[in-house]
Amino acid sequence: MPTSHQRYDRVLLRELMAKSRAYRATEGAGTRFADRALARLVEAGDSPTHLCAVEALLKERGALDLPVIEAGSVRVDGAARRVSIVAATDIGADPTVRHGEMSTMFYLRDHVQSASAMMELFLSDPVRYATEGDIGRELIHSALHLISTPAQLARFAAVVERGDTGQEEWPHISLWFDDLEAEKPNSWRNKQDSFQMLAFLVLDAVARGFLGTDELLPSHREFLRFVVPFLRAVGFPRYESSGSWEEIAARRTSVMAVETALLDRIRVLTENGKLAFLADGEDFGTRVGTMVDAGLREIGRRIPFESPDYELDSIRHRRADASLVYLLMYGLPELLAEARVPIGEPARPMTAREVETVVLDALLSLVDPATGGFIRYAGDSYQRVNFHTHEVQAIVRAIKDEVRADAEARGGDVDLDRKQEMRGRLTPQGREAAWTHPLGQLAAWGARRSLHMRRSDPEQAREYREFAVRHLNAMLATVTGEDQWHAVLREDDGYHIRKVPPYRVPECLVTYRDDRGNELIVPSPHTPLNWSTAMLRTALGLLATEEAAADGASPGRL
Repeated sequence: MPTSHQRYDRVLLRELMAKSRAYRATEGAGTRFADRALARLVEAGDSPTHLCAVEALLKERGALDLPVIEAGSVRVDGAARRVSIVAATDIGADPTVRHGEMSTMFYLRDHVQSASAMMELFLSDPVRYATEGDIGRELIHSALHLISTPAQLARFAAVVERGDTGQEEWPHISLWFDDLEAEKPNSWRNKQDSFQMLAFLVLDAVARGFLGTDELLPSHREFLRFVVPFLRAVGFPRYESSGSWEEIAARRTSVMAVETALLDRIRVLTENGKLAFLADGEDFGTRVGTMVDAGLREIGRRIPFESPDYELDSIRHRRADASLVYLLMYGLPELLAEARVPIGEPARPMTAREVETVVLDALLSLVDPATGGFIRYAGDSYQRVNFHTHEVQAIVRAIKDEVRADAEARGGDVDLDRKQEMRGRLTPQGREAAWTHPLGQLAAWGARRSLHMRRSDPEQAREYREFAVRHLNAMLATVTGEDQWHAVLREDDGYHIRKVPPYRVPECLVTYRDDRGNELIVPSPHTPLNWSTAMLRTALGLLATEEAAADGASPGRL
C-alpha cells in the first residue's frame, strides 16, 4: 500500500507533467533554448554587437539582476560597519517559498564569486560598468567586515594555536542572518575554500588597483595576516576539506588550487612591498615560496583528479569534479608551467596550454548531454532524480537526524562520509542534477584568456573566444522561459507546483520520474541562483567588451 508521501508525490508529479506539456524548447545556434526570443537573438550572431543586444534584452527582463540586501551591521574595530550581502537565491521574490538554509543563511563563497564578477566587469570597461564597480567594492568591504568580527578572528587565532580542528571551530563561512557576527554555532561544513577565495579577491583587487590599501581596516589586515600561519597550522597542502560542495572532507585539488594561488599572490605582493604588512619576518617570502612550491607539486601530481588519494571504493575518491574549474580560474596552468612542475601520469612539465587541455578534458566529461549543464561529479545524489518530493525529503531528513544523533552521542562532528553514503544508497538512482554556474565560469575564463591573448597571439585568442561563446550559449539556453513549471517547498512544508519565474538563471536542472518511468527535466526550486546570475553577467559582459579592453586583461584569474 502506498505511503502518504507516495500518494502526495503521485499527485504532484501528475500535475507537474500535465502543466509542462505546453512547454517546448526552441533551437538556436545548435542548442535548445528555454526562451524563444533569446534563441533568436543568439542565432543572429556572436559578435560584440550581437552580444550587447543579448545583454540589453536580459537586463530589460531582469535576468541579470543581482539582488543586494542591506543586512544591517557588525562590529569591527569597535565600530558598527554596515554590510550588504548577496544571498544564495532571490529570497525576497516570493516570501511563501522556502529554500531550506538558503532562506536563512549567508554563504560567503556565493557572495565572493559575485563580488569578483562585478569587479571583473568594471575593470574590463570602467565607464560602461561603473555601477558594477560600485557593487563589487561594496560587496568586498562587506565580506571583509563579516570575516573580521572579533568572533571570527578568535577562530583564526585558535586554529593557528592548536592546529587543524573540527568543522565548527573553523571560521564560519555560512552565517545565520540573525548572527552575522558569527558568535553562535552554525553546524555547517566550515572547512572549505571560502575565506581563501575572499583573501585572494582582496589581494587581486589591490594588485589591480580596484581597492586601495587605505581601505583595509586594522581587523581586515589581521584577517589577511592570519592566512599563512592558518594554512601552515592545518597542514597545507594535504589537509582534508569539504570543498565547494560542502560535503565530505577529502584532500581536494580544487581547494589546493585556490590556496596555492593565494599564497603566490601573498608572496608577490610582500616582495614588491605593496602589502608589506603581511610579512612576519625577513624570511617570510622564502617560507611562503616553499609553501607555494609544495602546493604546485601536489597539484601537479594529482591533475586531472579531484581527490585521487583514496581507495577506489571510498566515498572520498573522486576523479573528475566540476570544482576543478578553479584550476583555470585561479591561473594554475600558468603557475605550473612557470615552475616546470611534472604533471599527472606522464610526470613531465607541460606548457600552460597543455595543462588547460588536461583539465578541460576532465571537466567536459561532466557535461550532461540532455541539458548542456554540468553534473558536479559522477554519482552525485544531491538533487538527483525526484529529490524535491515528499518521499525523498523524508529520507533525507531521516538521514540527517540519524547522523546528528550519532554525533551527539560521540561528542564529535557529524560523520559526513556516512551521511553521503546513505543519501547515495537510499535515495532514487538516476539522472544527476545539471548545474549552470560552471558554464558561466568557463565562459568567463575563456573570455579573459581571449582578451589577454588578443595582442600576442590572435589565433589563440580566437580559439579561447569560440570556447567562451560556446559555453555562454549553453548557459543562455538554461535561462528560464514563459511556460515552465517546477515544484517548490512552501510554508506548510509541502511541495507545490509553481510556474517558474521567467528570464531567470536556475541553480540547476533536475529530473522527475513517475512510476511509469516517464521523465521530465525542470529548473530547480532555487531559481534564480544568484551566483549563476553573476557568472552569466560577467561572461556576457566580457565577451561583449570592445577590443580596447584587452590591454587591461590579466591572464585569466577570476
